[in-house]
Formats: sequence, C-alpha cells, structure tokens
Amino acid sequence: MNQYYFIYSIGILVLGLILSAFIPSKQEKMIVDIMKMSILIHFILTIVFTINWILNGTPTIFYEAIQLYKSGDSVFSIDFYFDKFSAFFSIIASIISFVVVSFSRFYLHREKGYRRYFNNMLFFYIGINLIIFAGNLETLFIGWEIIGVASFLSISFFRDRFLPIKNALKVISYYRLADIALLIVIWLCHHAFHRSLTFLELSTHQIFIENAILGLIIPLIFLLSALVKSAQFPFSTWLPRAMEGPTSSSAIFYGSLSVHIGVFLMLRTYPLWAENTIFKVIMISFGIITAFISTNIASVQSTVKTQIAYASITQIGLMFIEVALGWHWLALIHFAGNAFLRSYQLLVSPSVLSYLIHDQFFNFVKPKNQIQNNFIGKIKSTIYILSIKEWNLDSFFYQNLWKPLKKFGEKLYFFDRMNFSFFLFGIFIIGYFLINNQSQIPSKITYILPIIFNIFGLIFILKAFAERKNAQTSWFLVIANQLITALSIYSNDQFEIEQTMVYLSGIVISGLLGYFCLVFLKKKNQTIDLNSFHGYSYKYPKLTFLFLLATLGLSGFPITPTFIGEDILLGNIHQNQFLLVTLTALSLILDGLAIFRIYARLFLGPHLSENHEVAFRSS
Repeated sequence: MNQYYFIYSIGILVLGLILSAFIPSKQEKMIVDIMKMSILIHFILTIVFTINWILNGTPTIFYEAIQLYKSGDSVFSIDFYFDKFSAFFSIIASIISFVVVSFSRFYLHREKGYRRYFNNMLFFYIGINLIIFAGNLETLFIGWEIIGVASFLSISFFRDRFLPIKNALKVISYYRLADIALLIVIWLCHHAFHRSLTFLELSTHQIFIENAILGLIIPLIFLLSALVKSAQFPFSTWLPRAMEGPTSSSAIFYGSLSVHIGVFLMLRTYPLWAENTIFKVIMISFGIITAFISTNIASVQSTVKTQIAYASITQIGLMFIEVALGWHWLALIHFAGNAFLRSYQLLVSPSVLSYLIHDQFFNFVKPKNQIQNNFIGKIKSTIYILSIKEWNLDSFFYQNLWKPLKKFGEKLYFFDRMNFSFFLFGIFIIGYFLINNQSQIPSKITYILPIIFNIFGLIFILKAFAERKNAQTSWFLVIANQLITALSIYSNDQFEIEQTMVYLSGIVISGLLGYFCLVFLKKKNQTIDLNSFHGYSYKYPKLTFLFLLATLGLSGFPITPTFIGEDILLGNIHQNQFLLVTLTALSLILDGLAIFRIYARLFLGPHLSENHEVAFRSS
C-alpha cells in the first residue's frame, strides 16, 4: 500500500505532464482539464492515504523506491517518507494548486505560451511533492532543483520583455547559491555519518554529530540554504523581482508554496540541531531581523505585489522563530494561513489595484503625521528611506559579489579560444603525468595539486562568466571548467573509471547538444554575442527547447548524469579539505550562472526584428 501510493501519486503527475506536452496550444480546455485531473487525482490519493494513515495510528512511513547508482560507498537512491509534515504540506499544496490552475484557465486565455505556462506549473508541482515526500537529502535535492528551474521559467514567462528575463537571471543566481549550499551539506553529512542521511534515521534520533564544530556547521549551511530559498534577510530582495511572471504563477510560487520550502527544510532537519542552543539563537536572530526589516519595507512600497511579497517574508521570518522554538504545530498553522492569504491577495491584486487607483484619484487623504525634526523623527526618516530602497541589499550583493567576479573575468580579455585550447591541453598533459607519477612527487605537492587544478578551472569559468563577444567561447569555457574540476577531484582521490564516465557522459552529451544549437544559429546568420538579449525563441521555439535541455544537462539538473556525477565528485573530497570544496562549490555556482546567462541572452528577451510587437518595459 505504502509504495503504491508514492508511485501512483508522483506517477500521475508525470503522466499528466507528458500528455499535456503533446496537446496543441490552441486546445486550452484540454490542457487545463489534464492539469486539473492530475492534481485532483493526486489530492484524492493523498486524502485516502492520509485517512488510512491516521486510522493506523500515524506511523512514520519510509520507502526506498529506486536505487539510481551504487559503487562502493557511493549510493544514490530515491527514497520516500511520510509523516505529519508530509500530510499537512501535501494537502495544502494540492488545494492551492487546484484553485490557482482553475483561476489561470481564464486569466491566461489566448496568452502566448498558454501550454508552456501550465506545463511549467505541473513541473513545479512535481518538484514540490518530491520535496514533501523526500526520504533522504538526495531526493529532496531533486525536488529543490526542479522548483528552482520552474521558478526561472515562470519569471521569464513573458520572454519578449526585458525586465522579466533580467529578474529571472537575478533570482536564479540566488537559487544557485541555495542549491550548492544544500549540495555541500549533503557532502558534509556523507562524511559525518558515512552514508546517505535519511529522514527516518533523523526522526528516530539514530543520528548524532560527535564533532561540536561540525554539529554547528551542518545546521548553519542548512539554514543558509533555507534563508535564500525563503527570501529571508539578507536575501529578501529576490522575491519581489520574481513577481515579474504571471500573477497566478506568483500566487502559487512566491505567495504560498515555493517560498515556504525553507521552513519545511528546517522542520525536516530539526532533530539534527534540536539540542544546539547556539544555532537556535542564530536562527531566531535572522527571523527577528527579517521580520523587522520586511515589515518596514512592505509599509512604504508603491506596488501591490511588492507589498504582498515583503508581507509574506515577514510572516515566514516569524515561522523560522517558531520552528527554532519547537512550536511546530503553530508553524504549520501559520504556514497554512499565510499561504492561503497570500495566494488570495495575489490573485485579486489586479482588481484591487484598479479600485485603489480610482479611489486615490477621487478620495485623496492627506498624511496625518508630519516629519519631525528631532532625533526620533530623524530615525523614522532614516528607516523610511532605507525601506524605500529595500535597505540597499540588491546593490550590496552586486557591488561586493557579482561585480568583482565580472571585473576579474574581464581582465582575461587576452584569453581567446585558441589560447585556452592550448592551455587546456597543457593542463591535461601535466595532470596526466603528475597523477600517474604521484609516488615520485613530494606529498606537499600532491596535497595542493587538486587546489591548483581547481584554481585553473576557476579562471576558465570567470572568463566564461564575463564573456560578451561570443556565446560559443563562453560555452566551451564552461565545459573546460567542468573537465578541469573532474581532473582536480580525480587527482585528489582516484575514484573508479565508471564514476568518471558517469560525470563525463553528462558533460559531453549536453555540451555537444548545446554546441550544435549554436552552430545552427550561426548557419542561419544569427548574431550569437552576449551583449544583449536576442529573443531567438520567437523564430526557433524547437531549438530553444533543445538548448534548454542542454542548459539543464550541463548545469547538473536532476537526475542527469552530470548531477549524479557532481554528487560522486563531492563524495571524493575528504572531510578536512574545506578549501577544495569551497573552490569546487564556487565553480559549480558560476557554472550554473554562466550557462543560464547564455540561454537567456540568446533565446529570451525582445527579438531584434522590428516586424512584430516588442514590449521593452515590465508589466
């Protein structure tokens, strides 16, 4: 019974996604009917299963469904898990998703990309359920990645406009940070527990972290990933930018479900840090700071969606406090209330905006409180200005994180395709010689060899990140970086050849697919520089889909060979090699950003032709 529920409930959603992909875009009713039937059947299965689960005394259910990969100590399996959190989140998710899909049928009537919108919604819903029912960190990470990609596609839904694409890239840059943080904590857990961490073991307190430092670091990285995903301080500014997508998708993604996943992650991992007072104080502090800043920002914003976004961030900050204090049922009720309220507010926001603008014109009310010139008044004015500017968090991250990386990459202007080809060839020749003669090399050099290779890989990816002249050059640099990363880890711990082939197969297949797409564009005399958005999805929709597959495959999207290979690579970095894992993580973050930037610049945004409509400004 247990295994059949997980298989059928996820399987019906996957089947619905496959069926809707083959329906003509003009058949709007059929597309929506498939969506609604998939979610409704999933909801009925969940209700029946939950009732049966309650009647049987609410036992914790664990089921290992598929073992994708096993080699020595490396095991990658998809496990499912069901408890009170799963039951609560899945029911709320089903109800909200069904309501939003029903609303979207008429809201998006005759909109370009109608089928694309609903396919993406169902894709997102699959990711949410994989997170809710995940039995281990690897399965949760698959769903985590799916909702990240679905968010990018949702924000960039109006792909003939400039700002939605720009904001989609901004959001995916934050998401990439959360993804790699979660990947690193999976690596740490592998070393701490010498196996894959399952939530069944966590719930029964079979797992303990003996090392006090590691016992704080692991929860902190979980918290970092959760803070980013739930738009908590200092990562709050991405949420209002994500509202560039259709209002109905904003309701389900950023009002109700996706934005609460950070809270769910901390609920799931609570037994790991339940006795860690220092960590609880840190988590509560972030919740308090977020609630204070977001409340002030929400009260002075001029746009309805931004007000709703920051109001939701405030409530989620309070949920983090409730989880840290162990008030889990209160956090669950708080989640349900906030999710329903924000979904409703976002769905009616266009109508509310219309009424409020009309009311503002004909019923102007003068502000009651005048600005005071005393100390208290200056403090209020300062908070007011900071809140309008969203505490300058956007500019802070740009000036102190992304801009320095771009500047460094731009300094490598001499590094053209011919030069880096010779450089890459030289690195592999030297690497092959050193790896095969490690017994004759001093141990100090052997220890720093992976770090040196990784630094070379970072040079490649920084050049790809800053490349503006040619998309092919940037694409090759990304592939080169991933090959050097594999060489770096192999020189650190020579793992089996099958493990190497798993990783390289994903790189080679995705890399070649993307390369042939770029060659096709050049043969059609299309510009492939990265100085602006070209919007080729308008003329080449099928090519756009193929390049998107190449983008996902090269960036390590689950459950591609690249993704499994990345997990294997990190598993071969030793527990005390924090510098090596940091460099590898930075490479993976910049890899994803460079790859998605190539896709967005070439295939999204306003088209260059002037014989069709172009909307340059945001809606």
